Amino acid sequence: MKFTSLTLLLALSLPGVCRAQKDPDFMMGSVVKSDKWKMDRTNDIETFTGNVSFRNPRYTLKADNAVYDRGRSAWDLNGSVYALRLLADLSQVEMSSTRARYLEAVEEVYLERGAQQIRMKYRGADGRVLNGLSDRAKAENKTGLMYFTGFFSLATENLELFSEQGQYDNRQNTFLLYNSTDLAAAPPGTSPLAVGKREGYDFAIAAESIKFFRDSRDIKFYNRVAGWTKDPLPAADSGGMKKL
Repeated sequence: MKFTSLTLLLALSLPGVCRAQKDPDFMMGSVVKSDKWKMDRTNDIETFTGNVSFRNPRYTLKADNAVYDRGRSAWDLNGSVYALRLLADLSQVEMSSTRARYLEAVEEVYLERGAQQIRMKYRGADGRVLNGLSDRAKAENKTGLMYFTGFFSLATENLELFSEQGQYDNRQNTFLLYNSTDLAAAPPGTSPLAVGKREGYDFAIAAESIKFFRDSRDIKFYNRVAGWTKDPLPAADSGGMKKL
């Protein structure tokens, strides 16, 4: 098995992880397993069947099956694809999908949903959790960007963000949400939506784009911003509702 390619796929599929080539411990203690292995020398294709896994003290990657096409320099993972990365600051990132493809030449990973959406979970060193969902995702190692498409959402302990598309920038540790969402809570034709509770206020705010800062949990809204805030206990003179 081509260890370097498979482990690079793991790192690329996790938002918040630095480029795999720069990690000195990336291959330390690596173990790769599968129930069956077959080499098609005519077509130069390796097939790994059943409980495919890569594991070392900082990385875990699992899938039901995997195929490596040497001619195309491409990995295809199918069935219960799962990746876990433990970071040096004691934070961790998990990602799960039904299918994943890694193209070595361009250093890109493509994730696809099956019956369930792609799931992401980032747990910070402080224990706070950020959950994400999308139908498709693409990670680019060379640019440090990851793109999410199809009913993209992020959720914290007191905030939910919804949009049709999203982008994670590894250099800034930020998520940019853009394009309209079909969520029922959003008025027709509106842009990404943020719903939650901050500083004692319930709120719902829509804008053409929303930037979410992963670590500070700050939010910025851009263009055509509209929404409302509501006091936890309605004020007698206004019913507690405040229009933005």
